[in-house]
Order: sequence, then C-alpha cells, then structure tokens
Amino acid sequence: MTEGIITPNLEEIIGKKDSESIQNAINYASQTGVNSVTIPRINRRTGEQIWWIDQAIILPSNMELILDNCHLRQSDDCFDNMFRNFFDTEREGHQLSEQRRNIVIRGQGHAILDGGKHNGLTQKTSLRDGMPHVSKNNLILFYNIRDFVLENFEIRNQRYWGINLLHAERGRISQIFIDGECDCRNQDGIDLRVGCSNILIEKITGQTGDDVVALSAIGNNKIQNSMNIIYGVNGHDEDIHDIIIKDIIATSVECAVIGIRNCDGRRIYNVTIDNVHCTDNYAVQDGKRYPEYPKYKLFDPKHSVLHRIYKGNGPYTLIRIGQHGYYGERNSILGELYNIHATNLHMYQGTVITANVAMENCYFGNIYAENDVDHILTTKDDRDTSPRGANIRNVVIENIFYHNRDNEHAVAFDLDASEENRSYTVENLMIKNAFLGNCKRIFETNYSAKIEYCQIHGTFVEKENGTKNTN
Repeated sequence: MTEGIITPNLEEIIGKKDSESIQNAINYASQTGVNSVTIPRINRRTGEQIWWIDQAIILPSNMELILDNCHLRQSDDCFDNMFRNFFDTEREGHQLSEQRRNIVIRGQGHAILDGGKHNGLTQKTSLRDGMPHVSKNNLILFYNIRDFVLENFEIRNQRYWGINLLHAERGRISQIFIDGECDCRNQDGIDLRVGCSNILIEKITGQTGDDVVALSAIGNNKIQNSMNIIYGVNGHDEDIHDIIIKDIIATSVECAVIGIRNCDGRRIYNVTIDNVHCTDNYAVQDGKRYPEYPKYKLFDPKHSVLHRIYKGNGPYTLIRIGQHGYYGERNSILGELYNIHATNLHMYQGTVITANVAMENCYFGNIYAENDVDHILTTKDDRDTSPRGANIRNVVIENIFYHNRDNEHAVAFDLDASEENRSYTVENLMIKNAFLGNCKRIFETNYSAKIEYCQIHGTFVEKENGTKNTN
C-alpha cells in the first residue's frame, strides 16, 4: 500500500463504485491506525470532479475525514444517508458501551455535500410501500456519539434534514453553508434530537426550507417515535441541554430560524443563543437566483421550475419556543423548558419570539426588529387553526429597537390564548428599555397576565413605567 495520505484514489483502494472506494479508504485508515482520509477534488475512478454516493459511508471512532475541495453527490436512486456512524441501525449503537468517539468531518476550500435529485422519500411515504424510514434521507446522521466536529462545508439540496444528531454530546458544528432548494417539505438544516448536550453550533449561513437549527426533544407521532426507537440508546437521558448557538446569518423559507420544542416530560434547558440575523431569502428558477420579497410569491410563467412558494416565502419567526400538538401523551409544562438566554437578535418580518405551551427563567435582549415584523413576542401559532397560548413565568425582554413599516398588525407583545387554553397564565414578564416606532399597541392579551414594564418609548405611550394585570 502506498505510504502517505490515504485517499479513495489509491489504486489498491479504488472500488467498483465511489461509495465503495471511500469506504475502503476509511476502513484501511482505521485498520492501520492512520485514522485520516482525504477525499480530493478529482475522482480518479471516473476522471470527474464529482463523487457519486449510492450508500452511506460509515465512520468509525477516531476518524478524521478531510473533504479537500471535493463535491459529493447522492445518486438519484440512493435511499440512504451520505455519512453515518453505525452500519446496522436496527442492531448497533443502542448501548452506551457502543458509543462512537472522536469523529471529524472537515472541509478544505469549497467542499460540497449534495443531496442531488429528490428520491420521493418523505415523512408521508416513510415506511410505506417498501420505502425505508425517512431518516435515511438525512445527509449526515450521527447517534450515540461523543467528541465530534463537523465544519467548513456546504450542504446543498438536502432531501430531509441536513444534519441529524441523536444522543450526541461534546461536539462542534461550525462554518456550514446551507443551500436548500426547498423542493421538499421538512428541509431542516441542523437538528438536535433527544439526548443531545454540550454542543456548539456556530457560523451557520444560507437558507433552508424548514428550521435552520432545531432542538427537538419530541416524539409525537409514528415518524418521530420510530426515529427515537431506531436510534435510541439504553440508559441515556432524552433531555437536550447545555447548547450554544451563535453567529447564525441565515433564513428559512417557511418556518423558524431557530426552533426549540419538547414534550412528554423531556426537558430542554441551558441554551445560549447569540448573534442571529435573519436574511432575505431568494427564489431559484432554472438554476438562477432571483430576489424574493417577504409574504409574496414569485411567479413567472416563462419559467417551469418554481421553488420557494410556501406560505409567503419567509420565516414566520426568528426563535420558536414550544409548539402545540408536538406530543404523544402531553404538551410540555412549566419546569421542562427553561434557562434560554438569547441576545443580539435581528428580524425583518413575522415575529421575533414565538412562544407556545410553556417557558420560564428566560432572557431575551438586544433585539432589532424592522420592516414587516408584527410582534416582538407572540403566543399565537404560525397556523391560524392551531391552538394558541403559553404558560410564561420569570421572563425578561429588554433593549428593544422596533419599527414596523405598517402598524396595522403591529402589537409589540401579543399574548393570545385560544378558548381551551385560557387557564394559562403569564407571571412576571418584564419588559425594559424599548423603543417602539410605528407600533399600534404595546400589549394585547386575552388571558391572565402580569407584566411589568419600564422605559417604554413611543408616540402612543402614555407612561414609561407601569404594571399590567389582566384576569
């Protein structure tokens, strides 16, 4: 075997297909103790500048994979992940003793992981008519893993979620550019599911169809419950905690930039969020990008390929906390989602913070909202027919700079509960240092709320300090 850098281009390693060549290189690097493989730009087997992936590449413990200016693309008939850390997910990885460790995927230059053409596997077709579980459409799927790094590459055309982590701890995800075509539903960027902790997510840019970053301690239906079973780890807790999310400059076509959801007793706590900028999204037609305007569809009959036409083309919220209906047995309650600290938040439409169900002991500060932002905080859902309202306790929102172009719908703090949720309460919500320009009202609420506010500035405001109680 040739000494030096191990690549899938080595004559002794090249297989019949590109996936086999890459897997051969990884297996050899692991067996020899080199523990590092580099995928170069040129594919020696085909002579092309692309590597076709038709089955998952399995990464063992103590492995570094370097993507050197290369383009990996899933084949049209692939029904598998691009990278995974276990071979047989039906039988492997369910014990803590099997935990994989020290796995790195690191890009150099412009490295691309490309989902290619969608294969028809969705949440609706999952486990039907011979289809595998929809999680096989995650580009990267890691579970029962500790000490990992994913950094410096582009995710393009993901067929489901770009990165899916379950029971993952002590990791870093950094410098990821996401270019989702939004040609399928649930096209999230980065998802942390049950059992994730001590993870840094930073420097994420681009656009997704669904949530850019999602923390989801849920299992509310057949698809999500089966995912928790397939990738469950005996003896490992299912809470999500001690997560840092920072330097996010990205947008979603139809959902949240950051989504935080839990249910059925699973907890989410100790989450720090900083420096989140929602950017304008764009439309793609025949491979060309066109500017997109929030709340309007882009339609040109001259072009046959239209993307990004969901719900008005733009995220409905910057940060989503909780969501009614995301449960198997019950929604979350007070004491199960807490210690969320979010600062330096920038939003241009919809809502800055959407809170449903329950949150407490949270802080939101340095908020910049403009253009078509209707609310700083709302307890409504993105769908008019969904239940509304939230139990809120011990929450501070301060240092707010808000200016809406059209104040018809501009209510800075919109606390609205549907009839079945009128027993919810808001206790100790403190609003401080707010500059509210062109805003219709400071508050609207139809259920019990205790709100303290001070230093609220705006032409409609009669006093700068006060307490609002509703029963």
